[in-house]
This record gives sequence, C-alpha cells and structure tokens, in this order.
Amino acid sequence: MTNTATACAAQLRAYLNADADHDPAALLALASLAAELLTVLPQQQDPRFALAYAQHIEAAANAADRAQIHAAHLLQAGAAHGLDPQELERTRTPEALDWTSPSELTGGRTTFKSPETLLSAWLNINYFDARDRVRSANQLIAQFDFQHLQHPAKFTRLAERFADPRQRCSELASAARRLQNLEPPSDEYSPITHATARDDAGNLMEDLIDVALEEPDATTRRAQVNNVFKRVREEAVADENQQHTGLFDRGSKSGLQRYELLLGPLDAEYFASLIAQADNPRTQAGHAAREPQANVIFGAFGRQEQASNHPDFLSDEEAANEWIDDPGTALPSVAQRRLNALMNFLRINSQRLRHLLKSTVDGASPSPIDDSLLISTVAPKLVVTLTLAELEERASTHGITAHGRTLSATELRQMLASANIIPMVLGGRGEVLDVGRGQRYHTDPMRLAIRIRDGGCIVPGCTMDPESCSVHHIWLWSQGGVTSVFWGAMLCETHHHDVHAGLIKVIPDGGVPKVIMPSFMDPAGTPVRNTINRRRAA
Repeated sequence: MTNTATACAAQLRAYLNADADHDPAALLALASLAAELLTVLPQQQDPRFALAYAQHIEAAANAADRAQIHAAHLLQAGAAHGLDPQELERTRTPEALDWTSPSELTGGRTTFKSPETLLSAWLNINYFDARDRVRSANQLIAQFDFQHLQHPAKFTRLAERFADPRQRCSELASAARRLQNLEPPSDEYSPITHATARDDAGNLMEDLIDVALEEPDATTRRAQVNNVFKRVREEAVADENQQHTGLFDRGSKSGLQRYELLLGPLDAEYFASLIAQADNPRTQAGHAAREPQANVIFGAFGRQEQASNHPDFLSDEEAANEWIDDPGTALPSVAQRRLNALMNFLRINSQRLRHLLKSTVDGASPSPIDDSLLISTVAPKLVVTLTLAELEERASTHGITAHGRTLSATELRQMLASANIIPMVLGGRGEVLDVGRGQRYHTDPMRLAIRIRDGGCIVPGCTMDPESCSVHHIWLWSQGGVTSVFWGAMLCETHHHDVHAGLIKVIPDGGVPKVIMPSFMDPAGTPVRNTINRRRAA
C-alpha cells in the first residue's frame, strides 16, 4: 500500500510539473482528490508525524486560500455570471461536459447580476465572503473595467508576492483589504487606478507594507504591518485625539466600578514606564504587585554586589531565597498586578505628599518619616530615539519612545524646544560603559545604553516590555566574562532560561547582539535579531 501510494504521488507530481497544458477534466479530478484526501484524518500517535502532518496541512491551507482567490479571478475573466442557464445546469456535472466545445453565454439578461452573486449562490457561501474573494482577485491578480478589459492588479507589489506560493496568502489579502480602505472610493464605471494612498511623509503606503512583509518572523511581521496602519490612522486624527484625553467614569457593572483612561503618546509613555517598572518581577516592587492583596507597599530597587556562579538572570538574593508561590493561593492576573502597582504608587506618594505639606504648614523641621515612606518608588522615564536631523530641529517625520510609541513631528518639536529628552549618545557624559571583572551587575548607564540599543528582548517575535527584561552576559560571568555594553544583551526571563539551557545562542556580532535559533527552527543557523524592536531601538 505504501509503495503504491508513493508511486501515485510521484505520477501526480510529474503531471503537475509537466510543461504541456493540463486537461481540464484531469485538473478537476485532481482538485476533487485533494479535497477528499483532506477529509481523511490520520490516527497516528507519533508526535513526529503530528508535526510533519501539521506542516503539510498548513501548506495545503495556504495553497487553498490562494486557489480560492484565483478561482474568483478566473470566474471574472471568463464572465461566468453571463453563462446561459442551461450551461450552468450542465456545469453542475463537470465530468459529463465536453471541454473541447466553447462555453455558451446568454443572449439576453444575465442570470446573475455580478461575479459576486454567482460565486455566493454557486458555492452556497455568504455573499460578503464571495465579495471579498472577488475584491482580493482585483487587488492581487488583475482588475477589469466596465468594458471587461483586463488591467494589472490594484496593488502591484502585493501582486508580486501573491504570485509566490511561499508567501502567506491570508496576510496578503488582509493587507490588500486594509490598503483599499485608504484609497478613494470608486464604482464600476470609475477608471482603473493603482495604489495612491500615502502617509504624512509622502511615502506610498503599499511600499511601506511591502517592506514590513519582508520580516521572516510571523509575529514580528504582523506587528510591523499593524504599526504601519496604526501610525497612519493616528496621523489622520492627531489633532482630534488630544481633545478626547482624560479619565472617565464609566459607571459600575457587576459590582465593579469602571474607569476609562485615554492618554496622548507622551502621557502614555510615562504611564507605561510607571506600570512596567512597578510590575517588574525582578524587583521587590514587582513582588508586591504580585501579592494576592493590594494593600502592600513598594520595595527597594537596589542590588547587593556579591560574587556567585548562579545564572545572570537571578540576583544573589533571589538565588539564595527563591520566591515560591503558595499553591493554595490564587495569584493575581496581569491586569490585577498592574492595578496593584498603580494603587501602591498612588498610596505611597500620597502619604509622602501629606507628610511634606504638614511639615511646611507647621513651619518646623520635618519630623522623622515612617520607614515605609522611605522605600524607593519607581521613577517614570521618557526616552526617545532621534536622528541627527531631529536634534538639529529639522524634525519632519516622527520619534520613537522606549515602548514603541510614535511621536508626531509636532510633538517631537515641542519636546526638542523644552529639552525634555534623555540624550541617547551612547557613552556620552563620561559614563563608564565597561567595568570588566570589577563588578558583576551592569551599571544604570550601561543598562540604559543596552536597553536603547536593543529595545527589548533580542529574540525574534518577543514583545516583552524592556523593563521586564534583564541584561545577559554574552560572555558568561561564570566563565570569566566581563561586564560591558559590548558583551551585554537584553533578554526576557523565558529566553534567558533558553540561553542557559542551550536552546538558543547569543553572539555579540560587532556590538549589536544577535541570536542563533535552534537548528530545528533555522537549520542554516543565521544570526538574527528582533526587528519588532526597531520601533524602540535606535
């Protein structure tokens, strides 16, 4: 049976690769066979088979998506909605058709109004699904004018990608639909046009999407495409957005009071910095935010320098006394942790403010402050990556904050005017960026330089906040490594574990660290870097 199946597969492959035109009846028979094969669900328990099977089915699904759009194109090209009703009836049993005779079109009014209505009725699918397939065909294969003359696709760059079977069809179709929403409206009698939508800087939107689609990592690719569309939407409503910022009481629901917080890019960056630092699991403040009860206070952020051989992502205190979750205690969710962090921040600073006001009113020397009020709190920090043009006050595009938020040219110029910026000339002001074996932990200037260079975890696809990442010694400290910016790289806790477990490898690559993924993910072992952090890193 196995040999017979293998021989049949070889014959089918030879037929599909043949240069001669394929017989329509044979092609339809193959399509029917392919659909029938996908209905056979194997019961193999071998996990290796499951992985290989999933890989092939994914490729088949991608091919099917592309074939659906191509079928809609063929339906348009052949004006199938104008077929004679009797021809439509005969086509229901294609095995009995004479494919050598020409098709018969109706001499009067067409049975179906449009290709979309025919496709919907013929396949018994939702009209809007049929419409999307026809539109995708126009956007990715070819357009037809009201005289039924064929023209190149609406989006020529995406059409080139669509012709490559290795490209993910669903992503191309989605990008094309979103690009179409930015184009001027048209009707069936409008002249055929191609991509025209541009961003505020004059860049053709299709070109920006085409560049974003070059990213090999699926998660990063999707984020970059979304960021392009998000930035354009924000540019379109930038002036209106500021009028809608604020904290709004949305009433109670199910016994919970609801508030809605709408922030502009600058305020949002400060807020994100606050929450990310306060919820950082590497600090006592982060531990406090993770307590089941919210009535806790912030802890200190300092570390004790001490030589040890434990992994870089554990402090000496954590290694000596690891925090163990009580299995009987329900730990807070991410949303609850962020709320805890915010409430702690407000509580501590409110107490400090009351103490300061009381001392000022009394006119006396400040009385001793309760020890709990002396505990360090987080300090929200705004870091913006700029080019020389922006620093020379020629900003015409946008800046990127440390958390990947886009600042408009206007906001950037306002910041430049007020000098409310942390300059990112790495190594400036005489900070020591290399302490060798003098100390194990990176200094604050080192961490800031590494954070801005890497923008977050350097493993492709990782979206962990920079504050929740730690600095990894590429040259391991336990193996004689040194503490420096060159030999440091940002990794989240999960990928830090993966490095020490030997799953992935980090290399300095000339001062810009890259990772080599496991061979089962990248057999070529190509050094790669998390490009999703381009919005964060310089």
